[in-house]
Amino acid sequence: MAHYRSIQSLRFLAAIAVVIFHLSDGHFTIGAAGVDVFFVISGFIMGTVGVSESPKTFIVKRLARIVPLYWAATLAMCVLALGGLFSHFTFDGVRLLKSLLFIPFFSGETTIWPLLVQGWTLNYEMLFYFVFAFGLVLRAPIAFTAVALFVLVACGLAFRPHAAPLQIWTDPILLEFLAGFAFATFARPAGLGKGSAMMALGLAGFALVGWFSAFDSSFRLLTWGLPAALVVCGALAIERAGAWPVMKPVEAGGDASYSLYLLHGFAVTLGHRVIGTSLVANLVITFLAILASWLCYRLFERPVARFLVTLVGSKRRNSAAHAIARKERQETPVEALPASLV
Repeated sequence: MAHYRSIQSLRFLAAIAVVIFHLSDGHFTIGAAGVDVFFVISGFIMGTVGVSESPKTFIVKRLARIVPLYWAATLAMCVLALGGLFSHFTFDGVRLLKSLLFIPFFSGETTIWPLLVQGWTLNYEMLFYFVFAFGLVLRAPIAFTAVALFVLVACGLAFRPHAAPLQIWTDPILLEFLAGFAFATFARPAGLGKGSAMMALGLAGFALVGWFSAFDSSFRLLTWGLPAALVVCGALAIERAGAWPVMKPVEAGGDASYSLYLLHGFAVTLGHRVIGTSLVANLVITFLAILASWLCYRLFERPVARFLVTLVGSKRRNSAAHAIARKERQETPVEALPASLV
């Protein structure tokens, strides 16, 4: 896939929006819409990159990128809680196992969160990945995934399931992935004017929802999903016109956006406890969270993912080589072998 500077920039900006949401203790409500931008981007990336991969390669690469850091962060939180750092955090074996395996469960009367709260989005991502992988098996990843997600959402609207997994796996927010599919296939506008207009409309939509406190989780697809789709589509249109600005630090932040998204909660909790909640304190916490996420990406996330992908690939190559060798031995007549091997 071509390197999309706009997508890299939006990944970082979406992660920063989520950080500000948590720094403000939820008062900057619109910051949570960074998640919706992530979902649209995820659909675009799968529709651009994932379609050319084999099912096994696709799943291995996604699991290698998502799982190690998420597991490490979840387990670290449990260890720190045992040490008394998170006094309001409790866990048990069942909830820990469900969190690690991306099985949704109720953490309260209505909230469906894993132990590491930010991981709630990964429950949607994992469903999307496995549906897409099955579509790759059928050699129709985009068509199959689109139909499957539409059917799941329709079933959710029709039957209103009570079980936590079924609520997540039939949530209308899943359709945000399909917006990304559209931008990777048939909805590909280009132009500085068009792109700027779409981004302006999307940002205005976010602002209006935030200003009037009009957000309702039941209509998230409309109030946050639509503006998120406009922002992503607009950014891509600007880049296709060759007008997207070069912002290398922001693009580098896009690489570390997953680390920033998962780990910023530690920085916010510790920072507020140590240096307070003032504007200056929040700016310092944001800087430290970005720095920590970049280090995590360079020292843990990227090398671990590369190691796991290489490990699986080498095992596959070795298995293929052994299979070829066995076949050659079976097909080679005895009289053709050296006497020392007979």
